[in-house]
Amino acid sequence: MSIVRRLTAVLLPAALLATGGCLATSGDIEKLQLTLKSMQDSIRVRDARSDSLQVQTVRAAALQLAQQFARELAVVSDSVRQLSGSVQRLQGDVTLSMHDLRTQLVTVQEGIGQSRKGIQDLKSTVESAAPVAMPPAAPGKGADPAAVGVPPAATLFSLGRKSLIGNATGAAREAFQQLITSYPTSDQAGEAQMNIGNAYAQEGNPAAADSVYALVTTKYAGRPEAATSLYKRAMALKEAGQAAQARKLFQEIMDKYPRSDEGYLTVEILKSLKQP
Repeated sequence: MSIVRRLTAVLLPAALLATGGCLATSGDIEKLQLTLKSMQDSIRVRDARSDSLQVQTVRAAALQLAQQFARELAVVSDSVRQLSGSVQRLQGDVTLSMHDLRTQLVTVQEGIGQSRKGIQDLKSTVESAAPVAMPPAAPGKGADPAAVGVPPAATLFSLGRKSLIGNATGAAREAFQQLITSYPTSDQAGEAQMNIGNAYAQEGNPAAADSVYALVTTKYAGRPEAATSLYKRAMALKEAGQAAQARKLFQEIMDKYPRSDEGYLTVEILKSLKQP
């Protein structure tokens, strides 16, 4: 039931009572209708105001939600920008790391290539030092009768030197020893013997090297390689901290080989080795 009908239902009896129970006149009815219309207009105005207030409330709430959403969107946008910057920096770091890795790989590959070349050179040196590669020698100066079919002393010495330079110390010792055995009176025999000591020293075996050097100083005394071997023994003792024994050997150089290259070097060394 509408509000007008409810009011009519309430006011019509009241109007009848107000007229003392008599039948209402047309004027009374018109007054009643005007009253009802006035009340109806008031209700409509009130409803309109209520609707307007609700609309304003809804609009305010919507505006507040929009502002909150804008703030949250700004925060999210900042986070996205920061994340994008981090990703770009990460991509840059990855690119730089890949470049460094490629550079390192190139360096390693170059090192491998050099190592392969060194191994190939060493292999060639060892193969060249093998007895099967040595041409037979004809008897000549310094040759032993038993050395027929053995390469010349110069060939053996050259092969030994090449092997020693190529760090093939075993092949070097073999070539030098073959020279000493086959050509004991060769002019290169003393130096070959000293080079055997050099091969041991190159291998990190100082005791064996010293033993060979000592043999050279006695077996080939008076020769340049004897002075060099004596100097090598003295220097090894000096570096080992055995100054007294080193001084004796340096003095022996001065006594036996004063005009040798080692003798000139020994003069200054003896000055530095003070008497205890």
